[in-house]
Amino acid sequence: MKKILLLMIVAILVLSGCQSTTKEEPLKVGMELKYPPFETKDENGKPAGASVMLAEALGVYLDREIEIVETDYSSLIPSLEQGNIDLIISSMTITPEREEVVDFSNPYTNSQLMMLVYKDSKVMSPADLNDPDVIIASKTGTIGALWAAEYAPKAQIKNIDEEASAVLEVAQGNADVFIYDPLSIIRHQANYPDTTRAVLEPLPNTKGWGIAMRKGEDELKGKINDFIEKAKTDGTYDKIREKYLKEDMKEFEDNGLEFFF
Repeated sequence: MKKILLLMIVAILVLSGCQSTTKEEPLKVGMELKYPPFETKDENGKPAGASVMLAEALGVYLDREIEIVETDYSSLIPSLEQGNIDLIISSMTITPEREEVVDFSNPYTNSQLMMLVYKDSKVMSPADLNDPDVIIASKTGTIGALWAAEYAPKAQIKNIDEEASAVLEVAQGNADVFIYDPLSIIRHQANYPDTTRAVLEPLPNTKGWGIAMRKGEDELKGKINDFIEKAKTDGTYDKIREKYLKEDMKEFEDNGLEFFF
């Protein structure tokens, strides 16, 4: 009897061990949690925002647990390449330079870039940027910095680690322009109404935001693209807008802009 009982226990342990080794690990999603209302933290310090909600919905669709990994924006792609994270969902614009090292899903938003300009600057439109006398402040590693390097190579470009510091350069007249998304530009101009103006003319040659993954993960990419297509029509996007983006949608409407999510 004891022998039979012992064999049963061993069998249970073996089966348990097999189950634990076959269970999929959590899907690690990299985000810089400094960009509300998309990537931020709640009052308890936990990841929150529209991108977090989108990642969680993706996890449900894939039947995978999601783990949000807080990562500096400039370190997101290196972390993906090194295997520290599995995906990037961090308001990252699809660019040819980034596509050389990672794969992107289909765009899940329409992304635009616009300008915060110092009040006395001669810059009036994107056509004025490629000028040796123009100083562009941009956040390191963002699409604004990449756009400036490619399309305004004659300008003086200041890459700054923190968004707030780059904005302050413009507000204090140490730079002519800060390039970023329309939502941020509108808000920054409201914070510095006496020294800045918002030029809400989209910069050319920009694509939407995509979910980034390592190259060669074609099966995962196909599933993510299917999820994005489904989420736009099954109520997922509506729930995200309702929870996190209602005020932003109104700001866009008030400024005559089409909302991008």
